[in-house]
Amino acid sequence: MNKIKIIVLLFFTSTLVFAQGEGSVFSSTGRGVSTTFATDYQALGINPANLGWSKEFKGKTIAFGLGETGFSASSKLFNNESILDVKPLSLNFGVDGSKSYNDLRDLSTDLQDGLLFNFDSRLFGIAFTTKKLGGFAFSVTERYSMNIGLSKDFADIVTYGFAAPFFDSLVVDNGVSTYTVANTPSNYDSLQDDPNSKIQYGKTSNPKTVSEIMNGTRLKVSWIREFNFGYGRQIIKNEKFGIYGGIGIKYLTGMAIFDLESSPTDLSAFLSYSPSFSASGSGLFSTGTFKMQLPKAAGKGFGVDLGVNVKAFKRLKIGIAVNDIGSITWKENTFNAIADSALANFSIGGLSETSSSGLSGMDSFDSILNSLVTIQQGNFERKVSLPSNLRAGASIQLGKMLEVGAEMITPLNSSPGNFKSALFSAGADFKLGPIILSGGIVFQNEELLRMPVGFVFSPFNGTYEMGISTRDINSLINFKDTEKPMISAAFGFLRFRL
Repeated sequence: MNKIKIIVLLFFTSTLVFAQGEGSVFSSTGRGVSTTFATDYQALGINPANLGWSKEFKGKTIAFGLGETGFSASSKLFNNESILDVKPLSLNFGVDGSKSYNDLRDLSTDLQDGLLFNFDSRLFGIAFTTKKLGGFAFSVTERYSMNIGLSKDFADIVTYGFAAPFFDSLVVDNGVSTYTVANTPSNYDSLQDDPNSKIQYGKTSNPKTVSEIMNGTRLKVSWIREFNFGYGRQIIKNEKFGIYGGIGIKYLTGMAIFDLESSPTDLSAFLSYSPSFSASGSGLFSTGTFKMQLPKAAGKGFGVDLGVNVKAFKRLKIGIAVNDIGSITWKENTFNAIADSALANFSIGGLSETSSSGLSGMDSFDSILNSLVTIQQGNFERKVSLPSNLRAGASIQLGKMLEVGAEMITPLNSSPGNFKSALFSAGADFKLGPIILSGGIVFQNEELLRMPVGFVFSPFNGTYEMGISTRDINSLINFKDTEKPMISAAFGFLRFRL
């Protein structure tokens, strides 16, 4: 089979979403706070005003690093017993005879909660800081993010197949005759236990449009390569405080984007992907074979970061920044999707609408959508806003060993790659000579989201720096007992200051 699912490819192409407030900055990940902590090129994408700090490292004016990486994946699915032994991803919607109704109900609930994944890798970064001119920095970064959550009806259909609770009756073949029964948990389980009976398809007396079935579904994936040039300098200075400002200019090349959202009256999706994904098929999800080569850009654009901070009394820092102002124009392999078709029956391996189109016998997600969704493919262009966010933070130095801080990051739009909602965090660095230990807490929607922990080793008066951290130590320690565990790490081993 030489076709692949573009969504699956986009999920796992990057080395392997929830957006990462620290990106690939391993030295900030362990505390969960970075607005007033990040320095030199690591301040790019966080607060470019920090580039103006010239006294952070005792006369060192150059910083550079390679391969700093951070990733995180969070989902209730990681501990769902129904999928722990699943290796291939099946989208043929057949009934799984090995699972009970309740087993599948738990899986459907977890699919509704969804999956969040982020991957950032700063391939290269360099900064040069002077007292008179300020600080200059440049970096190249790969940014990949995914945010998935399904509506209840859609999650049920993906999970139960044509026996989903959406369908109020089941058509059953017992080898002698075909008959119809009500679709209830007890009937479903008894039919699964009867070797002579086979569920053929489901029917509903209350059909819904595709947009109604998928109402609340979100499928957002983006893969961007970023070239970021930043400048920051001191604007006002006196004996007690200084004000700094900074700007970052980004040139962006888009590798892939998928953005699907549905309301009760409308379903729309946009897809664009690199020409390196050869398009031998014409479907929204099936795109042919994948060429093993460095992907070419599917879109290009520009972005701007703006920041300002205040240093007061040599101990207090206050910072605010707006990041990712701008857009990418996608031009290659562009698809639109619009849907408004009534779904009445769900037949073996696919959908069937007996009242009009008579669709049946389909065996893939792609064929289903291509039959019920209007696919528009062409060389049209689509401008998509970057995942803009506002961040504000403050920190205070308590003696020579301890610095504590807090910050807020809030999304300014719902573009792929952005946060679902505002994050609030607090954290600290504890310095023991060349060793820096970090810890913190992160909240979202008034709920404790994670507990980051980090370790940084910075010998030779900060000339060399390496470190590793996790965004949630609780998930690592109590993975099986955590309702929504996170797999995460950030690390860097080639960072230097001269």
